[in-house]
Amino acid sequence: MSDSVKQEESGICMFAYNNDQLDYVQFAHIAAGYVKAHMENKNICLITDEGTYGWLKDSVDSKWHSACFDHVVITEDQPVNNPRRHFDSPWTEFTAPFYNNNKDQVFSYTPFEKTLLIDTDYIIKNNFYDYIFDTDIPVSMHRTARYLEHQLPYLNEITLSDGGVNHWWSTVVYFDQSEESKMFFDLWTHVKDNWDYYHLLYQFPPALFRTDFCVSIAAHIMNGFNENNFIHDFLGVPLVNMDQKDDVVEIQDINSWVLLSHDRKEQWKNILTKNIDTNLHAMNKRALSRHSSTIIKKLQEAIYE
Repeated sequence: MSDSVKQEESGICMFAYNNDQLDYVQFAHIAAGYVKAHMENKNICLITDEGTYGWLKDSVDSKWHSACFDHVVITEDQPVNNPRRHFDSPWTEFTAPFYNNNKDQVFSYTPFEKTLLIDTDYIIKNNFYDYIFDTDIPVSMHRTARYLEHQLPYLNEITLSDGGVNHWWSTVVYFDQSEESKMFFDLWTHVKDNWDYYHLLYQFPPALFRTDFCVSIAAHIMNGFNENNFIHDFLGVPLVNMDQKDDVVEIQDINSWVLLSHDRKEQWKNILTKNIDTNLHAMNKRALSRHSSTIIKKLQEAIYE
Protein backbone atom coordinates (compact mmCIF):
# COMPACT_ATOMS: atom_id res chain seq x y z
CA MET A 1 0.00 0.00 0.00
CA SER A 2 1.07 3.56 -0.68
CA ASP A 3 0.83 6.68 1.43
CA SER A 4 0.28 10.19 0.10
CA VAL A 5 3.99 10.92 -0.50
CA LYS A 6 4.52 11.65 -4.17
CA GLN A 7 6.68 8.75 -5.32
CA GLU A 8 6.64 8.96 -9.10
CA GLU A 9 6.33 11.58 -11.79
CA SER A 10 3.15 10.43 -13.54
CA GLY A 11 0.38 7.88 -13.38
CA ILE A 12 -3.30 7.04 -13.30
CA CYS A 13 -5.64 6.93 -10.27
CA MET A 14 -9.11 5.45 -9.88
CA PHE A 15 -11.55 5.00 -7.01
CA ALA A 16 -13.38 1.72 -6.38
CA TYR A 17 -15.92 1.21 -3.60
CA ASN A 18 -18.12 -1.86 -3.96
CA ASN A 19 -21.84 -2.04 -3.20
CA ASP A 20 -24.30 -4.92 -3.12
CA GLN A 21 -25.25 -4.42 -6.79
CA LEU A 22 -22.03 -3.62 -8.64
CA ASP A 23 -18.49 -4.98 -8.39
CA TYR A 24 -16.33 -1.89 -8.86
CA VAL A 25 -13.21 -3.95 -8.11
CA GLN A 26 -13.89 -5.93 -11.27
CA PHE A 27 -14.47 -2.75 -13.29
CA ALA A 28 -11.29 -1.18 -11.89
CA HIS A 29 -9.16 -4.12 -13.00
CA ILE A 30 -10.66 -3.95 -16.49
CA ALA A 31 -10.00 -0.20 -16.71
CA ALA A 32 -6.46 -0.71 -15.39
CA GLY A 33 -5.82 -3.52 -17.87
CA TYR A 34 -6.73 -1.20 -20.74
CA VAL A 35 -4.34 1.47 -19.43
CA LYS A 36 -1.55 -1.10 -19.18
CA ALA A 37 -2.24 -2.27 -22.74
CA HIS A 38 -2.27 1.16 -24.37
CA MET A 39 -0.59 3.97 -22.44
CA GLU A 40 3.03 4.89 -21.86
CA ASN A 41 2.20 6.56 -18.53
CA LYS A 42 0.78 3.41 -16.96
CA ASN A 43 1.67 3.39 -13.29
CA ILE A 44 -1.72 2.93 -11.66
CA CYS A 45 -3.03 3.60 -8.17
CA LEU A 46 -6.25 2.09 -6.81
CA ILE A 47 -8.00 4.13 -4.10
CA THR A 48 -10.40 2.04 -2.03
CA ASP A 49 -11.49 1.13 1.52
CA GLU A 50 -10.77 -1.83 3.79
CA GLY A 51 -14.00 -3.67 3.00
CA THR A 52 -13.58 -3.41 -0.76
CA TYR A 53 -9.90 -4.28 -0.53
CA GLY A 54 -10.80 -7.40 1.47
CA TRP A 55 -13.19 -8.43 -1.31
CA LEU A 56 -10.44 -7.75 -3.85
CA LYS A 57 -8.01 -10.10 -2.08
CA ASP A 58 -10.66 -12.85 -2.02
CA SER A 59 -12.04 -12.40 -5.54
CA VAL A 60 -9.14 -11.31 -7.78
CA ASP A 61 -6.25 -13.49 -8.86
CA SER A 62 -3.09 -12.07 -7.29
CA LYS A 63 -1.12 -12.20 -10.56
CA TRP A 64 -3.87 -10.22 -12.33
CA HIS A 65 -4.06 -7.69 -9.51
CA SER A 66 -0.29 -7.19 -9.52
CA ALA A 67 -0.32 -6.75 -13.30
CA CYS A 68 -2.98 -4.04 -13.02
CA PHE A 69 -2.00 -1.95 -10.00
CA ASP A 70 1.29 -0.51 -8.78
CA HIS A 71 -0.12 1.24 -5.71
CA VAL A 72 -3.12 0.84 -3.42
CA VAL A 73 -4.32 3.62 -1.12
CA ILE A 74 -6.75 2.59 1.63
CA THR A 75 -9.04 5.42 2.71
CA GLU A 76 -10.91 5.84 5.97
CA ASP A 77 -13.50 8.29 4.63
CA GLN A 78 -17.04 7.62 5.72
CA PRO A 79 -19.16 6.85 2.64
CA VAL A 80 -22.18 9.07 2.07
CA ASN A 81 -25.27 7.23 0.85
CA ASN A 82 -25.95 8.53 -2.65
CA PRO A 83 -28.54 6.18 -4.23
CA ARG A 84 -28.46 6.28 -8.01
CA ARG A 85 -30.94 5.03 -10.55
CA HIS A 86 -29.23 2.80 -13.10
CA PHE A 87 -30.46 1.32 -16.37
CA ASP A 88 -29.53 -1.87 -18.17
CA SER A 89 -31.22 -1.32 -21.54
CA PRO A 90 -34.35 0.86 -21.75
CA TRP A 91 -36.42 -1.85 -20.04
CA THR A 92 -34.49 -2.71 -16.88
CA GLU A 93 -33.61 -0.39 -14.05
CA PHE A 94 -32.24 -0.74 -10.54
CA THR A 95 -31.03 1.45 -7.70
CA ALA A 96 -27.57 1.13 -6.17
CA PRO A 97 -25.46 3.24 -3.84
CA PHE A 98 -22.93 5.47 -5.56
CA TYR A 99 -19.96 6.30 -3.35
CA ASN A 100 -18.30 9.36 -4.89
CA ASN A 101 -18.21 11.90 -2.09
CA ASN A 102 -14.43 11.81 -1.60
CA LYS A 103 -13.33 12.00 -5.24
CA ASP A 104 -12.14 15.57 -4.65
CA GLN A 105 -9.55 14.22 -2.20
CA VAL A 106 -7.55 12.57 -4.97
CA PHE A 107 -5.21 15.58 -4.94
CA SER A 108 -3.79 14.37 -1.62
CA TYR A 109 -4.28 10.62 -2.19
CA THR A 110 -2.35 10.38 -5.45
CA PRO A 111 1.25 9.13 -5.24
CA PHE A 112 2.05 10.93 -8.51
CA GLU A 113 3.24 14.43 -9.38
CA LYS A 114 1.05 14.35 -12.50
CA THR A 115 -2.16 12.34 -12.36
CA LEU A 116 -4.88 11.21 -14.72
CA LEU A 117 -7.96 10.36 -12.65
CA ILE A 118 -10.38 8.07 -14.49
CA ASP A 119 -13.65 6.42 -13.54
CA THR A 120 -13.64 2.63 -13.33
CA ASP A 121 -16.08 2.39 -16.25
CA TYR A 122 -13.76 4.31 -18.57
CA ILE A 123 -12.13 2.10 -21.19
CA ILE A 124 -8.90 3.51 -22.64
CA LYS A 125 -8.25 1.98 -26.06
CA ASN A 126 -5.42 4.23 -27.29
CA ASN A 127 -2.60 6.47 -26.05
CA PHE A 128 -4.36 9.82 -26.56
CA TYR A 129 -3.90 11.02 -22.98
CA ASP A 130 -0.13 10.49 -22.90
CA TYR A 131 0.47 13.92 -24.46
CA ILE A 132 -0.88 15.77 -21.41
CA PHE A 133 1.90 14.50 -19.13
CA ASP A 134 4.48 16.35 -21.26
CA THR A 135 2.79 19.73 -20.79
CA ASP A 136 2.65 22.39 -18.06
CA ILE A 137 -1.17 22.29 -18.05
CA PRO A 138 -2.44 22.23 -14.43
CA VAL A 139 -5.98 20.88 -14.94
CA SER A 140 -7.82 19.28 -17.84
CA MET A 141 -11.26 17.69 -18.32
CA HIS A 142 -13.60 16.96 -21.19
CA ARG A 143 -16.03 19.80 -21.77
CA THR A 144 -18.08 18.13 -24.51
CA ALA A 145 -19.37 14.62 -25.10
CA ARG A 146 -21.20 12.53 -27.62
CA TYR A 147 -23.01 9.22 -27.43
CA LEU A 148 -22.91 6.28 -29.81
CA GLU A 149 -23.95 7.08 -33.36
CA HIS A 150 -22.93 10.71 -32.60
CA GLN A 151 -26.04 11.40 -30.53
CA LEU A 152 -25.86 14.68 -28.62
CA PRO A 153 -25.54 14.76 -24.83
CA TYR A 154 -28.63 15.23 -22.69
CA LEU A 155 -29.51 18.87 -21.99
CA ASN A 156 -28.15 18.85 -18.42
CA GLU A 157 -24.89 17.50 -19.85
CA ILE A 158 -24.47 20.63 -21.96
CA THR A 159 -25.35 23.19 -19.29
CA LEU A 160 -26.31 22.53 -15.67
CA SER A 161 -29.73 24.08 -16.25
CA ASP A 162 -31.50 26.30 -18.77
CA GLY A 163 -29.23 29.30 -19.16
CA GLY A 164 -26.78 27.75 -16.68
CA VAL A 165 -23.04 27.27 -16.73
CA ASN A 166 -21.22 24.88 -19.05
CA HIS A 167 -21.15 21.24 -18.07
CA TRP A 168 -17.72 19.61 -17.62
CA TRP A 169 -17.12 15.87 -17.16
CA SER A 170 -15.35 14.46 -14.09
CA THR A 171 -15.02 11.06 -15.82
CA VAL A 172 -11.43 11.96 -16.74
CA VAL A 173 -9.54 14.62 -14.79
CA TYR A 174 -5.86 15.40 -15.34
CA PHE A 175 -4.01 17.48 -12.75
CA ASP A 176 -0.56 18.25 -11.41
CA GLN A 177 0.52 19.33 -7.93
CA SER A 178 0.59 23.07 -8.68
CA GLU A 179 -1.11 25.78 -6.65
CA GLU A 180 -3.60 26.20 -9.49
CA SER A 181 -4.59 22.55 -9.27
CA LYS A 182 -4.88 22.74 -5.50
CA MET A 183 -7.19 25.74 -5.89
CA PHE A 184 -9.37 23.74 -8.30
CA PHE A 185 -9.72 20.85 -5.86
CA ASP A 186 -10.34 23.22 -2.95
CA LEU A 187 -13.18 24.74 -4.97
CA TRP A 188 -14.51 21.26 -5.77
CA THR A 189 -14.58 20.51 -2.04
CA HIS A 190 -16.20 23.87 -1.33
CA VAL A 191 -19.02 23.18 -3.79
CA LYS A 192 -19.51 19.68 -2.34
CA ASP A 193 -19.66 21.04 1.21
CA ASN A 194 -22.19 23.71 0.16
CA TRP A 195 -24.28 21.57 -2.19
CA ASP A 196 -27.63 22.97 -1.00
CA TYR A 197 -26.52 26.52 -1.73
CA TYR A 198 -25.09 25.79 -5.16
CA HIS A 199 -28.06 23.78 -6.40
CA LEU A 200 -30.25 26.80 -5.61
CA LEU A 201 -27.79 29.22 -7.22
CA TYR A 202 -27.30 27.19 -10.41
CA GLN A 203 -30.78 25.61 -10.48
CA PHE A 204 -29.95 21.94 -10.89
CA PRO A 205 -31.71 18.98 -9.17
CA PRO A 206 -30.10 18.34 -5.77
CA ALA A 207 -31.18 14.77 -5.07
CA LEU A 208 -28.23 13.00 -6.71
CA PHE A 209 -24.80 14.33 -5.76
CA ARG A 210 -22.84 14.62 -9.00
CA THR A 211 -19.13 15.34 -9.17
CA ASP A 212 -19.70 16.55 -12.76
CA PHE A 213 -21.67 19.46 -11.33
CA CYS A 214 -18.98 20.19 -8.72
CA VAL A 215 -16.21 20.39 -11.32
CA SER A 216 -18.43 22.42 -13.65
CA ILE A 217 -18.93 25.08 -11.00
CA ALA A 218 -15.26 24.99 -9.98
CA ALA A 219 -14.28 25.42 -13.64
CA HIS A 220 -16.76 28.29 -14.01
CA ILE A 221 -15.19 30.08 -11.05
CA MET A 222 -11.61 29.44 -12.14
CA ASN A 223 -12.44 30.58 -15.66
CA GLY A 224 -13.38 33.94 -14.18
CA PHE A 225 -17.17 33.37 -14.41
CA ASN A 226 -16.92 33.59 -18.20
CA GLU A 227 -15.44 31.76 -21.17
CA ASN A 228 -11.77 32.11 -20.26
CA ASN A 229 -9.99 28.83 -20.74
CA PHE A 230 -8.03 28.20 -17.57
CA ILE A 231 -9.31 24.62 -17.61
CA HIS A 232 -7.84 22.73 -20.57
CA ASP A 233 -10.35 20.59 -22.48
CA PHE A 234 -8.17 17.78 -23.88
CA LEU A 235 -7.73 19.58 -27.22
CA GLY A 236 -11.51 19.82 -27.65
CA VAL A 237 -11.85 16.06 -28.09
CA PRO A 238 -15.29 14.94 -26.85
CA LEU A 239 -15.87 12.20 -24.32
CA VAL A 240 -17.56 9.20 -25.98
CA ASN A 241 -20.36 7.77 -23.85
CA MET A 242 -22.07 4.43 -24.06
CA ASP A 243 -25.47 5.21 -22.51
CA GLN A 244 -26.85 3.04 -19.71
CA LYS A 245 -29.61 2.09 -22.17
CA ASP A 246 -27.06 0.89 -24.73
CA ASP A 247 -25.71 -2.65 -24.60
CA VAL A 248 -22.64 -4.72 -25.41
CA VAL A 249 -23.25 -7.44 -27.99
CA GLU A 250 -19.79 -8.91 -28.49
CA ILE A 251 -16.17 -8.35 -27.52
CA GLN A 252 -14.33 -9.25 -30.74
CA ASP A 253 -10.95 -8.24 -29.34
CA ILE A 254 -9.85 -5.80 -26.67
CA ASN A 255 -10.20 -2.80 -28.98
CA SER A 256 -13.22 -3.90 -31.06
CA TRP A 257 -16.58 -3.96 -29.31
CA VAL A 258 -19.93 -4.55 -31.03
CA LEU A 259 -22.61 -2.44 -29.34
CA LEU A 260 -26.33 -1.72 -29.52
CA SER A 261 -27.18 1.98 -29.54
CA HIS A 262 -30.75 2.64 -28.46
CA ASP A 263 -32.86 5.21 -30.27
CA ARG A 264 -33.96 7.88 -27.77
CA LYS A 265 -37.09 8.84 -29.73
CA GLU A 266 -38.16 5.29 -30.53
CA GLN A 267 -36.59 3.26 -27.78
CA TRP A 268 -37.72 -0.09 -29.14
CA LYS A 269 -35.24 0.50 -31.95
CA ASN A 270 -31.54 -0.30 -31.61
CA ILE A 271 -28.70 0.34 -34.01
CA LEU A 272 -25.84 -2.13 -34.28
CA THR A 273 -22.54 -0.25 -34.11
CA LYS A 274 -18.85 -0.79 -33.41
CA ASN A 275 -16.41 0.93 -31.10
CA ILE A 276 -12.89 0.40 -32.45
CA ASP A 277 -9.73 1.95 -30.95
CA THR A 278 -11.84 4.74 -29.40
CA ASN A 279 -11.88 5.51 -25.67
CA LEU A 280 -15.30 4.67 -24.26
CA HIS A 281 -17.23 5.64 -21.14
CA ALA A 282 -19.10 2.33 -20.63
CA MET A 283 -21.97 3.62 -18.50
CA ASN A 284 -24.06 0.43 -18.64
CA LYS A 285 -22.17 -1.35 -15.88
CA ARG A 286 -24.22 -4.53 -15.94
CA ALA A 287 -23.43 -4.90 -19.62
CA LEU A 288 -19.76 -4.45 -18.75
CA SER A 289 -20.11 -7.06 -16.01
CA ARG A 290 -21.78 -9.58 -18.34
CA HIS A 291 -18.78 -9.47 -20.66
CA SER A 292 -16.12 -9.08 -17.98
CA SER A 293 -14.71 -12.61 -18.17
CA THR A 294 -14.17 -12.31 -21.94
CA ILE A 295 -12.63 -8.85 -21.61
CA ILE A 296 -10.30 -9.91 -18.79
CA LYS A 297 -9.18 -13.03 -20.67
CA LYS A 298 -8.31 -10.98 -23.76
CA LEU A 299 -6.55 -8.32 -21.68
CA GLN A 300 -4.49 -10.94 -19.89
CA GLU A 301 -3.44 -12.44 -23.20
CA ALA A 302 -2.27 -9.00 -24.33
CA ILE A 303 -0.58 -7.96 -21.08
CA TYR A 304 1.05 -11.25 -20.08
CA GLU A 305 2.78 -11.67 -23.46
